[in-house]
Amino acid sequence: MSRKAGEPTGATDFRPADAVVALAEAKLAAPRSRDGMVRRPRIVDTLEAGWDAALTLVAAPPGYGKTTGVRAWWASSEAALAWITLDASDKDPARLWTYVATAVDRACDGVGCRALERLRVPGMPIETAVDELMNGVADFGRQLAIVVDDAHTVTDGRCLASIDYAIRRLPANARLIIITRVDPALELGRLRALGGLVEVRSSELSFTSAEARELLVHRGGLRLEDGDIEVLLQRTEGWPAALYLATVWLRSVSDPHRAVGEFTGDHRCLAEYLSHEVLDALGPDTRSVLLRAAVLEKFTVALCDDVLDRSDSAAILTELENSNLLVAQLEHPEWVRIHPLLAQFAAAKLASTEPGVAREIHRRAARWLRSRGLIVEAVEHAASAGDHEVVAELLVEYHLALIWQGNGVTLLRWARTLPDECLMAHAELAVAAASAATLAGHLAPERRRFLQLANRARAERPERFSAYAEASMATARATAVDENVDEAVQEGHRAVVIAQTEADEVLVAALAGLAGALYFRGDLDAAWTAASRAVEHPEAARRVPDYALARSTLALIAADRGRLACARGHAEKTAAIIGMIPNRKSWLGAHAAVALGAVLAGEGELAAAEREFVEAEGFFRDEVATVHH
Repeated sequence: MSRKAGEPTGATDFRPADAVVALAEAKLAAPRSRDGMVRRPRIVDTLEAGWDAALTLVAAPPGYGKTTGVRAWWASSEAALAWITLDASDKDPARLWTYVATAVDRACDGVGCRALERLRVPGMPIETAVDELMNGVADFGRQLAIVVDDAHTVTDGRCLASIDYAIRRLPANARLIIITRVDPALELGRLRALGGLVEVRSSELSFTSAEARELLVHRGGLRLEDGDIEVLLQRTEGWPAALYLATVWLRSVSDPHRAVGEFTGDHRCLAEYLSHEVLDALGPDTRSVLLRAAVLEKFTVALCDDVLDRSDSAAILTELENSNLLVAQLEHPEWVRIHPLLAQFAAAKLASTEPGVAREIHRRAARWLRSRGLIVEAVEHAASAGDHEVVAELLVEYHLALIWQGNGVTLLRWARTLPDECLMAHAELAVAAASAATLAGHLAPERRRFLQLANRARAERPERFSAYAEASMATARATAVDENVDEAVQEGHRAVVIAQTEADEVLVAALAGLAGALYFRGDLDAAWTAASRAVEHPEAARRVPDYALARSTLALIAADRGRLACARGHAEKTAAIIGMIPNRKSWLGAHAAVALGAVLAGEGELAAAEREFVEAEGFFRDEVATVHH
């Protein structure tokens, strides 16, 4: 944030008001400490370590415990405290410094009286009063913290320049702590460069797991499991106000454990807080942009302009980001992110006040993202808009890339949103979802459902059932060994024959599935040949799940034959391959664990082998017995 053109920048431009400033006593009192607050020693330690810096900036959105954190620090400090809470009426330098000098005078036994005398003299420059105050503080000797709370309410350039002037003259025994929602237009860059600035922001003020547990369980009296706490922590991203509201609400329900999943951005208590603390502080146009942009959750300025049909999104979003209203710049250049709870609230708010607007925003975003090749983001918005056909088209086009990159769970999540008719119209997508369910593990019913839909599509719409879909379906059956081993081998052979002539993109998967089925039937030579062909395919390394599955089979065969050095090489290669994909803890990862376990058992490392087998067993377990299990 920068000063507006034409605003004064030097202390010599300041003149106090001629009249005596009437003071509001409530603005000169530090807030009371409240019972039941979570102890946060790490925040206290951070603030205590800031004595070497002239300015400590505590800047975060509403509800992050800024004031509470500073109040808790002072309770453990031996320093004198001068606390001033500002509001929009404090836009005159004389009024501002009368409050500061009065607070200092009360905290330091008359230290501010000479500055107050200067402030009462008509025409006296403000810097004269500031100099008197700083001289008095220096003579005071003891450490003094001057806390200016709600500093975001003061935007007057003369006031801000007077604060800059004071910071440059602050004696070594004093520090200024500014609590604000917005980064003030002070000389922050200069202070950073000189080591004169300590910053405490939302990342430091967010609750940790331990702090959330203390709030919810120890102080809130809620009987919650670790998983429940992590769900709330992830959903709120550690936002203290949201966690406090969740605590209050959960204490009123009969089953907090079950209710945890219901706490979202449109929950009544949180919605009221967001309306009052976030939306009410904005003008009508800015509020409209925030609500609509929040539906997107993550976006660029160009995307926002296109979707909202505006040309001024950059300025408004910069204002919102600087205002710390749960809007932040992502590490990736140009992308802006809104807190997910605010995004949920915005969608619910628009649904009640402007039905259909949120859906249209998602639809336009999907179109914009798709045109720029941002497929994952495009699918997310198309799914949110309920555009099933667009979702299906995108997944048909990109499902192989998702599976090969280890993102089968993401594919599966989107496929679940599609109605059966849509999946039958895109049979290859139904088969891809079945394969993804297999690779994830624990999802045999879903695998069977998707394969049944593919079967129906083949029977009812044979003209649209491609050789690729046929080979993929046979591969899925061979890989899962869903019926019996002989049938799995037959399906594997059929998949390989079709893939060799009409669907090379599925050949590595078909060979890997066939190799596994042959291994279970005891045909080790044939299994070795099929698995070797899979790993030797020119594109094998790019088709990560299929490549890993074939490698793990080679490791098992080599271990069965006592060729432990060879087996270890394949097992370690499998583990390295699995390590490159996002979802390592899966049915596919279990194969890598079994392969390594077999090697370790052969080497006599039985305890280590057992650990690998135990990890794998959980993923191979299903509601029916399987040869893998």
